[in-house]
Amino acid sequence: MSMDDLSNIIAGISAGVAFISAIFTGFMFYRYDKRLKEQEQKINDFQLKEYARKEIESKKASLRAEVFCINGEWKIMIQNEGVAPARNVRLLSPGLTPEEGRIKIMNESILPYPILNRNDRFYLDLCLMEFHDIKPVIQLFWDDDYDVDRNIIQALCLC
Repeated sequence: MSMDDLSNIIAGISAGVAFISAIFTGFMFYRYDKRLKEQEQKINDFQLKEYARKEIESKKASLRAEVFCINGEWKIMIQNEGVAPARNVRLLSPGLTPEEGRIKIMNESILPYPILNRNDRFYLDLCLMEFHDIKPVIQLFWDDDYDVDRNIIQALCLC
């Protein structure tokens, strides 16, 4: 075997190794690119879902009621903690009636409340009778940009 034959064998082996390396590199690039595109698709899907969720939340009002006593006078505060304004705010509660719960809303004429913007509130004055219900359940109804007649049921503590 001559030097030329040996150098041809080495050149052939080098070319084979280079060819196998090129094929392996191409395969790894394809796998990496495919995995990267899958990750990008997952991120895009997540961002689209998050955007849709935020868009829905931006259309919702979120009302809550809180009861408190100042100088012996009981009040219910109704507040909008949501982003969108609440319209046509109504309150339904058999427990806040003189007959059933022995509680009277003194300024009931302000209901339905026309519009309650973000972080706005209004107050209802209560007159408690003897043996009144100490945990009346109320149901608030309102309309917002998301839906009509949305509601929440909540218990108040007049303890």
